[in-house]
Formats: sequence, C-alpha cells, structure tokens
Amino acid sequence: MARGQITAEEMGAVKRQLFEAGVQAYGKIIDVSQGRSDLTREQIQKVADVMHGSADETPRGSVAFVIDPLRIGFPNMFADLTKGERPIELFRSLHEARAWLERARQKPPQRQAG
Repeated sequence: MARGQITAEEMGAVKRQLFEAGVQAYGKIIDVSQGRSDLTREQIQKVADVMHGSADETPRGSVAFVIDPLRIGFPNMFADLTKGERPIELFRSLHEARAWLERARQKPPQRQAG
C-alpha cells in the first residue's frame, strides 16, 4: 500500500524489486488509494520500461490497482501506457480487485499481443 507522496525513484525501486523477484507472471494488487504522485507521463513510461525487462516471452500477470476515484494519476497513466501487455484494471476497493484477480486466475493464460 502506498501512502503519501510517491516519487519516481520509489516507484522504480518497487518495480525493479518485483522484476528481480521473478513475479511477472503472477497477479498483483497495487493499492495506491492513499498515495499521490506528480509523476509525468515520461517518468511513468520509464517505470513501465523497467517492468518490461528482457524481451523474453514470460507471460505478464494481471495487475489490479486500488485507486481513489477522485484522483487521476499514476495508475491511470500506467494502465494506458501498458494496455495490451497484460490484463490491467482500476478498482475502488480491495474486495473488487481481489474478485477480479480471482476471475482472471481461473481463466486459461493468454499471451498478450505486442
């Protein structure tokens, strides 16, 4: 869960840790409902580039962002920049995000076009 101001360095470090842990194929819930960020589209693109990692064919797991619907920011731009790479959705509650990930987990894996 992210709280308070989120910097590009913090977001990049978290994404690198996820990549290095080899969890790309697993579904993830990222709760940024209590966080805020002034990241630019270019900075968010750099975070997305870190998540791409190598050009291998590793499937990408679903990503569920829990957001504050009154605040447009990082998760909205990240979803827009990475659409087509993996299933990605924005939710208002942790319950909704978990339910969606469970449904996604039960579907047969599909490679994203790209």
